[in-house]
Amino acid sequence: MIVFRKNTSSFYSIENVFEALLPFLEIKKNILPHASKGLINRLKNIFFIYSHKSNLLHITGNDHYLLCYPFENTILTIHDIEALKRKSGLKKWIFKKLWFDIPIQNAKVITTISKFSRREILSLGNYTTPIKVIHNPLTLPMVHSPKVFNTKKTRILHMGTKKNKNLVRTIKALRGIDCWLTIVGKPETEILDLLKINRIHYSIKSNLNKVEIMGEYINCDLVSFVSTYEGFGLPIIEGQATGRPVLTSNVASMPEVAGTGALFVNPFSVKAIRAGINKLIANEDLREDLIKKGLKNVERFKPKVIAGQYLKLYGKVLNH
Repeated sequence: MIVFRKNTSSFYSIENVFEALLPFLEIKKNILPHASKGLINRLKNIFFIYSHKSNLLHITGNDHYLLCYPFENTILTIHDIEALKRKSGLKKWIFKKLWFDIPIQNAKVITTISKFSRREILSLGNYTTPIKVIHNPLTLPMVHSPKVFNTKKTRILHMGTKKNKNLVRTIKALRGIDCWLTIVGKPETEILDLLKINRIHYSIKSNLNKVEIMGEYINCDLVSFVSTYEGFGLPIIEGQATGRPVLTSNVASMPEVAGTGALFVNPFSVKAIRAGINKLIANEDLREDLIKKGLKNVERFKPKVIAGQYLKLYGKVLNH
């Protein structure tokens, strides 16, 4: 049994990952009946899992606390430790115990989405449970869509508006560059003010469906994904699959995910981000080389490839 958290309008990235894999996985899907809020809801979710006993249990993420109860033959996917980093004091200690220490101890195997995330998990404690890296798949049916690059008014796509997406530095880096910035997400007033101050031509898109998201990749000239922290970084391979040059960060999981198919910059330097964007706009040979390498890189993230790794792991857990 593979377990999804309760559907919400705010969060669906984990579900997108495993929905893409389900057609290739021979496993039953169950959605938790309650959102992960409050003690009662969480206890009800644990009872729900207990009442739907299965010879294999795969918790796909977020609701790690489910494994505070020791079910048999369990796999827990931990995407990153970002939620833990946002807490402090006693709350952080409790969260670490209930979302990491106890669940990791009770799981038979942990999977995580990058070598970077694996290192971060291991930094939390001396865990003996095996931790296997299985990357996220490409979740959208992206296809290579060649486009004549607009060097006069370059269309730059920026996915996400959370603090780690580094939108503030990106906007500052674009000052003086004749471009059109498309932001997918819901930026705060600070971002809107910054766009005006730096005289950036922009559009903001939110609540996009899958077709509309794919359309934004097709319409852009380059993808800027210079995050300061990512457990994976799906927009990198979405841009590569569409055939767009990608600018990304030289930290966290981004180099691992992008392979050789992106231009890397220091995400903490406005000057470095600006130089990277200017380099992609000015250098056609570089763009073509990155596009070619990006298309090749995406092959290792195809859903069938990633699902095969999970199927192999399921077999090992059941036969151990």
